[in-house]
Amino acid sequence: MKQSLQQDDRLLRRAFFKDPSYVREDMTVTSFAFKLRKKKETGLSVDIERLTTYEKSIQDAKRFRLFALTVIKVNELGLNTVYCPIENNPAHAEIRGNLSNSICSQLAKAAVYVPYPY
Repeated sequence: MKQSLQQDDRLLRRAFFKDPSYVREDMTVTSFAFKLRKKKETGLSVDIERLTTYEKSIQDAKRFRLFALTVIKVNELGLNTVYCPIENNPAHAEIRGNLSNSICSQLAKAAVYVPYPY
């Protein structure tokens, strides 16, 4: 089923929290968590919050924490969010566009920590 993203949809991004390069001790996320990892990546992998659960999105709570951004914030930065479900994850989407260092920093500043696990 084709999903239509709404401006107020929240997008969940996992970050490796045991490494301060990704998540600081105060649970704020760094720009490093919003950089593409592999040359073949077409965008930043995120989950659409309303289509998943925190448990499914985080996958491994011993290693990761979740951070949320709204589609409108992504759009304000000149980026696009594309719904692209993958096998075993119907909530998958990608943030695509010019993911420069400056844009990655702005994404990190806009990201809100999701307190899961509680």
